[in-house]
Amino acid sequence: MTTEAGSGPARLEVRGLEVVFGGVRAVDGVSMDVAPGTIVGLIGANGSGKTTLLDAVSGLVPLAGGTVTIDGEDVADLLPEERATLGIVRSFQEARLFPELTVEDALLVTVDGRGQSDVVSTTLQLPWARRSERDKRRAVAEVLGSFRLERFRLHQIAQLSTGTRRMVDLASIVLAGPRLLLLDEPTAGIAQREAEAFVPLLRRLQAVTGATVLLVEHDVPLVFELCHTVVVMQAGTIVSSGPAEVVRRDPRALEAYLGASEEALLASGPLASAPPGDQRGGLAGP
Repeated sequence: MTTEAGSGPARLEVRGLEVVFGGVRAVDGVSMDVAPGTIVGLIGANGSGKTTLLDAVSGLVPLAGGTVTIDGEDVADLLPEERATLGIVRSFQEARLFPELTVEDALLVTVDGRGQSDVVSTTLQLPWARRSERDKRRAVAEVLGSFRLERFRLHQIAQLSTGTRRMVDLASIVLAGPRLLLLDEPTAGIAQREAEAFVPLLRRLQAVTGATVLLVEHDVPLVFELCHTVVVMQAGTIVSSGPAEVVRRDPRALEAYLGASEEALLASGPLASAPPGDQRGGLAGP
């Protein structure tokens, strides 16, 4: 089995996926397809299995049954680091950045992680090593500009707000060169104003990387604004799946997501402040 990354966005196929913790089926027979270059959003109540599904795809939890394939290759037996060589990049609810590093250094660490580092050549400053260092710093400077983080370049990660740390985390994802990006609640714990900026930010992230994106997010309006396909989970199973305009009219979806009213579903996210008649994010139809 090869573990070398292909090119372009990845295709994800999940068939009969099962994850069991003790006697609890956290994911129970889930099957889904994520087409290359699309953004698919997972929503559902706490404990519905969304994050566990991401963990199973990225290899962080063992499967009790089913298959996970990337571009037709079964990856169930691959370790997380082996899956990373296929271009699978996983984010977490808390940005996992070294707090003592500056923003620039944290991003340079990401670039170094993509390839082998020749310590001797770098220490001796051989010509190819100097060129490589210039290329790394150029890539970091470009992503700092793309995410408008230049003024934070020399700030320590520990000094940043939660929202800015999230942006640095997303910038590091771009530098990791994902083909399949698994995002776990990127707006968790950030202020409303910062959350509203994440739709264009995530769109830019997907456009720059070209990656296929599987997104877990508690902010339902954001998911409906951003995603090509919305998947609603309940008790480890999928109860509704399809385009946003279809899922938001599905009674099973509305019932599964805490029986939420349209008003509750529009209480946060980029659609919360939309003018009347332009609120497209709820599960309920017009």
